[in-house]
Amino acid sequence: MIKKYTVGINFYKKVTPHMFRHTFGTLLLEAGVDIKYIQHFLGHSSIMTTQIYTQVNKGMQKEILATKHPRNNFKTNVYNLDPNKG
Repeated sequence: MIKKYTVGINFYKKVTPHMFRHTFGTLLLEAGVDIKYIQHFLGHSSIMTTQIYTQVNKGMQKEILATKHPRNNFKTNVYNLDPNKG
């Protein structure tokens, strides 16, 4: 069925059901779904399988670090580092 539809749209790369499953898991992860839910959706008994199975998008990693890193909550005054200068 998959081959029939990919040929019908002139897409000649091999597409497998596993690719759909992998994409599903990856898109859920990128949408911020907790990996425990993804594990359940994919039917994995081990979270390790889910972690290997899903790919982490490098752009998403950068965005998370830029917006969610704990250091973003620190209030510092870089111009007043000398404790004797109130």
